[in-house]
Amino acid sequence: MKSPKKALPFVMSLSLLLFSLNSNAQDKQLGDLEDAPLIVKKISGLEEYSSTIDLNDNRKQLLMAGQNYQTNYGIYASIEMGESSLGSNYKTLKNVAFEIVNYKPTYFIGIDSIVVADSKMKNGLTFKIYTRALSDQNTYELNEQALKNIHFEKGSYLHSERYLNPMFPNKDTNGKVVFMKDGRIAAQPDNGKAFDFEFFYKDGRHVVRKEDYDREKENPETYMNEIASTLPGKRCNTSFNKVMF
Repeated sequence: MKSPKKALPFVMSLSLLLFSLNSNAQDKQLGDLEDAPLIVKKISGLEEYSSTIDLNDNRKQLLMAGQNYQTNYGIYASIEMGESSLGSNYKTLKNVAFEIVNYKPTYFIGIDSIVVADSKMKNGLTFKIYTRALSDQNTYELNEQALKNIHFEKGSYLHSERYLNPMFPNKDTNGKVVFMKDGRIAAQPDNGKAFDFEFFYKDGRHVVRKEDYDREKENPETYMNEIASTLPGKRCNTSFNKVMF
């Protein structure tokens, strides 16, 4: 849940990278790909663990909730839609304004970047939301240019995945984040005032970086014979929202 690694999201055929703290290591920019339409199709079988987003209403609606550093928070999105060239059963994305709201925080959680991610199922869209404690921003916006040629079919699903970045990333002389050989962000455990206990253990002078369980390979079957990594909303870093308009 915490690593900004190159994860396999659940759905999509387009990849967009907006420059951010971890922009160099993960996804291509929209301009690097062919200008082909992304059609988010209606699918079934995802209803058990999901919520709903009303695209007729551009108020901030809850995408997902999370907890890190003993801080509970929600991530909201105000989505502006436009008419689709595919017909009345489709809508296009014009603008998405994200905001993270912290509830009873220890450290305030912010948003480093939002990526529209590529995935293997080719039938939908995933927002990969990169968060970080003590981040300078609690809002993030994707405009019409960043979201061009995306078409939602009525009844389709918007998928979101949340990733936690370390609090104190190492940077090179150009101010770019340094990555380790395994793809994780190199980081310091503290800044002398706050300790990053989501990524490090500390006992006196003994400081060790925690293992990243998201990088471990999962067996095809897990507890009670559930299929791993295929069901929406059963981990706190993943959400599905059914699109209504």
